[in-house]
Amino acid sequence: MKLAQLLRHTRADRKLSQLELSLRLNVSQRHVSYIEAGRARPSRELLLAWMSELEAPTSVRNAALLHAGFALPQEKLALDGLELTPVMQALQRTLAAHDPNPALIFDAEWKTVDQNRGATWLWSLVMPELAATARGHVRGMDMIAALGHPQGLLSRMRDPWAVGAALLAQLHTEASATPSLTARIQRLSEALNQRHRPAGKTEKTSHAAPYLSLTFDTALGALSYFYVQSVFALPQDVTLASLRMELWFPGDSQTAEVTRRHVALRPASDLRPAA
Repeated sequence: MKLAQLLRHTRADRKLSQLELSLRLNVSQRHVSYIEAGRARPSRELLLAWMSELEAPTSVRNAALLHAGFALPQEKLALDGLELTPVMQALQRTLAAHDPNPALIFDAEWKTVDQNRGATWLWSLVMPELAATARGHVRGMDMIAALGHPQGLLSRMRDPWAVGAALLAQLHTEASATPSLTARIQRLSEALNQRHRPAGKTEKTSHAAPYLSLTFDTALGALSYFYVQSVFALPQDVTLASLRMELWFPGDSQTAEVTRRHVALRPASDLRPAA
């Protein structure tokens, strides 16, 4: 009945009669009446057309699909002009508010969209070769390739096998819905096994986790962080194309102080690690 109630209220909000809606949808008024009473269920195509005719917002459309038992649309994300969207503006405000601690935004292809000053500084500290190659160009960095690179994120990390295996478990799960990740995941797996696999260990010993703890050996000493990944959207609005945010937090007081000292008081154009 949740679906029927949602459809009925959405139509009423648009001040359309059942007859008007049925004519727009090219179905009988009786069929519209049965659906709104919960006596019939619409097809996915009819439900999408229904939402389109009522100019329902994405959250209402997705809620209707979920109530009807249908998968949400696998919408493509257009990055051109993304800075102008309300969602991107909110994400960028979150990045700025999270400084000096690292934070970044990435898409379903695991390509970076944006990052804050803390992330720029940390990358220059733990993978300086790749950071120098990027020359400040953040958008489009391949996060999977950066993990597997010889001078990448795992290169200065303690216990890179445990972290790499956990990330691979997450990526393998995501690849079932995003097959384009498969080749890059395979390259990461090969790099992880060649450089970091302890004797007797396999990738299958790890499981995807909601967060990870990381410790790096750096010129500024051991720095420990933990991070969480989040999607900025209502639950019914989350799709495969949704932008994700990764927020890093200091794991101890020394890391918090080093991060604050080397990020908070530095201009964005000079976020290089200082000894």
